[in-house]
Amino acid sequence: MAEKTERDQFDDLAPGLDRRGVHRAPKRRGAGFVPFAWAALATGALVVGGVGTLIVTSDSISMKDFEGIFALPTAAASATPKATAVPTVDPASVVNVLNATGETGVATAVGDQIATEGWTVGTKSNASETAEQTFIYYGNPSLEGAARGLAQSLGYGEIKLTDKYIESSAQLTLVVGLDYAG
Repeated sequence: MAEKTERDQFDDLAPGLDRRGVHRAPKRRGAGFVPFAWAALATGALVVGGVGTLIVTSDSISMKDFEGIFALPTAAASATPKATAVPTVDPASVVNVLNATGETGVATAVGDQIATEGWTVGTKSNASETAEQTFIYYGNPSLEGAARGLAQSLGYGEIKLTDKYIESSAQLTLVVGLDYAG
């Protein structure tokens, strides 16, 4: 049979106190939120710090990648069109011709075609991979007129300012793509 204990001072609690055991009170409402908030804050700080470190140390990520996300509203485009260079045939500009069609002899055929129109042709060779479109790359903004002139001489092709082929000896690089009519 269970022993009965005598009542003492701890058995007589003030009314309204809901105590469990000798020293345990019920948990406050929302007490679990505080550790969650600290964990979320620490996670956010680590993510922001990690992304910031990657941006600073990596050459493949730059702040320009995020400009579209955080772009400020800009004024509406003006009715004045952007000035473009006048297409010119510049025999002083050397043109390298790269065949990106996968067919043989395209670089030679296109190189011979533009040479008859007054262009100085440098290297004629195959590109490392195929391309859907024909592009004329130029590395200096002052060569935009010559790039436009080459596109006009061909009758097709899009011009692009890039430093992709700047190490070559030519001022213009023509990459003949699959849109070549032959």
